[in-house]
Amino acid sequence: MERSSGAAPLPQPGGGDPTALSVRIKDAADDASIVAIGGELDLSTIPRMQGPLLEQIGQRSAVLVDLSGLTFIDSSGIGILIQALRGSNGTPVHILIATDSQVDRVFRIAGVSEALPVFTDRERALTWTRNGGG
Repeated sequence: MERSSGAAPLPQPGGGDPTALSVRIKDAADDASIVAIGGELDLSTIPRMQGPLLEQIGQRSAVLVDLSGLTFIDSSGIGILIQALRGSNGTPVHILIATDSQVDRVFRIAGVSEALPVFTDRERALTWTRNGGG
């Protein structure tokens, strides 16, 4: 028998609400760009960020993927980041994450931080971007 307290259920991470993802493109120095992704990145929200991210990688001298505004990422989100970096055709792509966030914990557990160019320091990441990835 199921009982209800009458309270609304708590939101679940990775709940699949496509409106829970935001993607903003910002210009940076030397024809580089910052792709700031916020909210939840999972299988249902990947289509909202994949096009803009791949477009920036194809058109810019360097791209910083700013995930510091993400509250949730799952394995499909990690997979699309790896796919984007592998298909970058030499365009430098680095990732910024917030220290001690869910994304940071998932990246450490999965070993992503050792396999991909990940920053936790915004100033270092922005310096890298201003230098065109060098």
